[in-house]
Amino acid sequence: MKKTINQTFVKCVKMTAATAVIAAFIFSACTKSSSSTNSNKVVATVIGSNTTLAGGAWKGTMLAGATYTINGDITVLPTDSLIIQAGATINVPANHAFYIQGVISSLGTQASPITFTAPVTQPGQWGGFQCDSAKAVTFYWTKILWAGKGDSTGKTRETISVAVPINVDIEDCWFYGGQDNAIGVYATANATILRNTFYGNGTTDGDAIDFHSGATGTVAYNVLWGGAGSAIKVYTSATIANPQTNITVYNNTCVENGFRRGSGEPGRGVLVDAYSKAKVYNNLLVNNYWSLDITPQADTLHTVYGNNWFYVTVDSLRQYMYPAGEKGNIQVSDVIDSVNLGANDPMFVGYLTPPATPDMSLRIIPNTFDFHLQAGSPAHGKGNPAYNNDIGAYVSDTTNGKGNRH
Repeated sequence: MKKTINQTFVKCVKMTAATAVIAAFIFSACTKSSSSTNSNKVVATVIGSNTTLAGGAWKGTMLAGATYTINGDITVLPTDSLIIQAGATINVPANHAFYIQGVISSLGTQASPITFTAPVTQPGQWGGFQCDSAKAVTFYWTKILWAGKGDSTGKTRETISVAVPINVDIEDCWFYGGQDNAIGVYATANATILRNTFYGNGTTDGDAIDFHSGATGTVAYNVLWGGAGSAIKVYTSATIANPQTNITVYNNTCVENGFRRGSGEPGRGVLVDAYSKAKVYNNLLVNNYWSLDITPQADTLHTVYGNNWFYVTVDSLRQYMYPAGEKGNIQVSDVIDSVNLGANDPMFVGYLTPPATPDMSLRIIPNTFDFHLQAGSPAHGKGNPAYNNDIGAYVSDTTNGKGNRH
């Protein structure tokens, strides 16, 4: 059962209190792209009343409704926690990142979301959350805007990157304009990624949600538009079959993903590849470069799928709903028409279909786009009821955590 926000907050506070007895320990960077370390003993500064945080090690709580400015790279040390309360705003005016070795809990609410942002509302302004040695990663109702700028070597950074076997819980958040992957999970972590919104992530590369190296979990009720690469990628390894990545992917809405990366490595709505397995049901796949791709390298024997809805309005995309030469096949329960262009319109509240391929330069979603379904949408009632009776992220039955809330 999913923990409530209050339960999570209390747990995090206890963890922070427990760490107060620890005065010193080894400080090391947690990002994959950084090789620098510091062998000096470091004691974290308590946030307390500070609203401007210089670079260094910090711990404690960013208070509800307060505004903070980040003036350097922030490290949360292995036995420390950073808790952000509902309604806080965190401004990152330069290329700084959060390096999480301990616990991060961003506990926004529907009424009071948390915002991490930059003064320039364009993609790739700051370094995101590099959590490759974290103990726990939790984001609820948090807007993470314009992250992913390059590190000191110029390599772009993911908005949230995790490479340790921990619980990753990301729910009801917004990811706008990251320069690389919005979420990357590269270990035997268990990930819960529910009801989030992803707009315009990735430049010439970058997936919205990318799993590798034995990750497990659930991806459901997310809306993913305009990513450079795949909206949802499930991948184990090019050479090692175990531990196997195993993800349940259902009731996501994936629109116009995969075009900035180009034909050399087309982006997909949903990709299952390289020894991984998945359950893929009730996804609404609209005008993606490739729609649903289950590759020959995937664990096709144990990958199951169906009740997916395909809608393309560009002639060249029809052949890539299930790409030729791959292992995915049309299922009886699918809603798909590979002959009649524009068939099976799901009836979005607002969507202007592209006259040709989607605009690769577009990173900020048009304000006329609204991927809620109209009352008379034929996608209602066509889902696999083991997941939801409807197809896509916006569903009629929103009880018990079902359906995107944005």
